[in-house]
Amino acid sequence: MGRGQDPGGASRTAKAGFSDLVLVCRKCAKRQGVDRKRLGRALKRALEAAPRPTGNGKVRVLETGCLGPCPKRMLTLATPDSLVRRRVILIDPVLDGLGPEALGLGAPLAGARDG
Repeated sequence: MGRGQDPGGASRTAKAGFSDLVLVCRKCAKRQGVDRKRLGRALKRALEAAPRPTGNGKVRVLETGCLGPCPKRMLTLATPDSLVRRRVILIDPVLDGLGPEALGLGAPLAGARDG
Protein backbone atom coordinates (compact mmCIF):
# COMPACT_ATOMS: atom_id res chain seq x y z
CA MET A 1 0.00 0.00 0.00
CA GLY A 2 1.40 3.40 -0.95
CA ARG A 3 1.96 6.39 1.27
CA GLY A 4 -1.07 8.40 2.27
CA GLN A 5 -3.59 5.73 1.28
CA ASP A 6 -6.37 4.97 3.71
CA PRO A 7 -6.45 1.23 4.53
CA GLY A 8 -10.24 1.45 4.84
CA GLY A 9 -10.46 2.25 1.12
CA ALA A 10 -12.35 5.53 1.52
CA SER A 11 -13.51 6.75 -1.86
CA ARG A 12 -13.71 10.29 -3.12
CA THR A 13 -16.02 11.90 -5.63
CA ALA A 14 -15.58 14.56 -8.26
CA LYS A 15 -18.03 16.74 -10.12
CA ALA A 16 -19.23 15.22 -13.41
CA GLY A 17 -19.56 17.54 -16.37
CA PHE A 18 -22.64 15.68 -17.62
CA SER A 19 -26.01 14.54 -16.32
CA ASP A 20 -26.96 11.78 -18.80
CA LEU A 21 -24.94 8.89 -20.14
CA VAL A 22 -25.45 6.65 -23.19
CA LEU A 23 -23.23 3.62 -23.80
CA VAL A 24 -22.88 2.64 -27.47
CA CYS A 25 -21.44 -0.67 -28.65
CA ARG A 26 -18.35 0.21 -30.67
CA LYS A 27 -18.58 -2.99 -32.74
CA CYS A 28 -22.19 -2.35 -33.76
CA ALA A 29 -21.45 1.27 -34.69
CA LYS A 30 -18.44 0.24 -36.78
CA ARG A 31 -20.28 -2.62 -38.49
CA GLN A 32 -23.19 -0.33 -39.43
CA GLY A 33 -20.87 2.47 -40.57
CA VAL A 34 -22.53 5.02 -38.31
CA ASP A 35 -20.80 8.37 -38.06
CA ARG A 36 -19.93 9.01 -34.40
CA LYS A 37 -20.78 12.70 -34.53
CA ARG A 38 -24.14 12.08 -36.18
CA LEU A 39 -24.96 9.36 -33.65
CA GLY A 40 -23.99 11.61 -30.75
CA ARG A 41 -26.14 14.48 -32.03
CA ALA A 42 -29.16 12.21 -32.56
CA LEU A 43 -28.85 10.69 -29.09
CA LYS A 44 -28.41 14.07 -27.44
CA ARG A 45 -31.47 15.45 -29.25
CA ALA A 46 -33.54 12.45 -28.13
CA LEU A 47 -32.45 12.77 -24.51
CA GLU A 48 -32.99 16.52 -24.42
CA ALA A 49 -36.54 16.04 -25.72
CA ALA A 50 -37.37 13.69 -22.83
CA PRO A 51 -38.93 15.12 -19.69
CA ARG A 52 -36.38 14.41 -16.96
CA PRO A 53 -36.93 14.82 -13.21
CA THR A 54 -33.46 16.33 -12.79
CA GLY A 55 -33.83 18.70 -15.71
CA ASN A 56 -31.84 18.63 -18.90
CA GLY A 57 -28.09 18.74 -18.77
CA LYS A 58 -25.16 17.65 -20.84
CA VAL A 59 -25.21 14.19 -22.36
CA ARG A 60 -22.10 12.02 -22.56
CA VAL A 61 -22.05 9.42 -25.34
CA LEU A 62 -19.46 6.76 -24.60
CA GLU A 63 -18.36 4.00 -26.95
CA THR A 64 -17.79 0.75 -25.13
CA GLY A 65 -17.07 -2.88 -25.87
CA CYS A 66 -19.74 -5.42 -26.72
CA LEU A 67 -22.94 -5.04 -24.70
CA GLY A 68 -24.14 -8.59 -25.35
CA PRO A 69 -26.56 -8.98 -28.24
CA CYS A 70 -25.07 -8.58 -31.70
CA PRO A 71 -28.12 -7.95 -33.92
CA LYS A 72 -27.75 -7.60 -37.65
CA ARG A 73 -28.59 -4.14 -39.00
CA MET A 74 -29.11 -2.63 -35.51
CA LEU A 75 -27.17 -0.60 -32.95
CA THR A 76 -26.96 -1.67 -29.32
CA LEU A 77 -27.14 1.07 -26.68
CA ALA A 78 -27.55 1.26 -22.93
CA THR A 79 -28.69 4.07 -20.66
CA PRO A 80 -28.74 4.10 -16.86
CA ASP A 81 -32.54 3.72 -17.05
CA SER A 82 -32.30 0.67 -19.31
CA LEU A 83 -29.59 -0.93 -17.19
CA VAL A 84 -31.75 -0.60 -14.07
CA ARG A 85 -34.31 -2.73 -15.92
CA ARG A 86 -31.48 -5.07 -17.04
CA ARG A 87 -32.12 -4.27 -20.71
CA VAL A 88 -30.11 -2.94 -23.63
CA ILE A 89 -31.69 -0.88 -26.40
CA LEU A 90 -31.62 -1.92 -30.06
CA ILE A 91 -32.17 0.92 -32.52
CA ASP A 92 -32.20 1.38 -36.27
CA PRO A 93 -28.84 2.80 -37.45
CA VAL A 94 -30.63 5.20 -39.84
CA LEU A 95 -31.35 7.34 -36.75
CA ASP A 96 -34.29 9.12 -38.40
CA GLY A 97 -36.98 10.01 -35.92
CA LEU A 98 -35.00 8.84 -32.91
CA GLY A 99 -36.95 10.03 -29.91
CA PRO A 100 -37.00 9.51 -26.15
CA GLU A 101 -39.44 6.60 -26.48
CA ALA A 102 -36.89 4.73 -28.62
CA LEU A 103 -34.39 5.03 -25.77
CA GLY A 104 -36.90 3.65 -23.30
CA LEU A 105 -37.14 6.87 -21.33
CA GLY A 106 -40.17 7.39 -19.22
CA ALA A 107 -41.02 3.66 -19.17
CA PRO A 108 -42.43 2.53 -15.84
CA LEU A 109 -39.92 0.84 -13.60
CA ALA A 110 -42.11 -0.88 -11.01
CA GLY A 111 -43.66 -4.06 -12.35
CA ALA A 112 -42.43 -3.39 -15.88
CA ARG A 113 -42.28 -6.51 -18.00
CA ASP A 114 -41.23 -6.37 -21.59
CA GLY A 115 -40.40 -10.01 -22.17
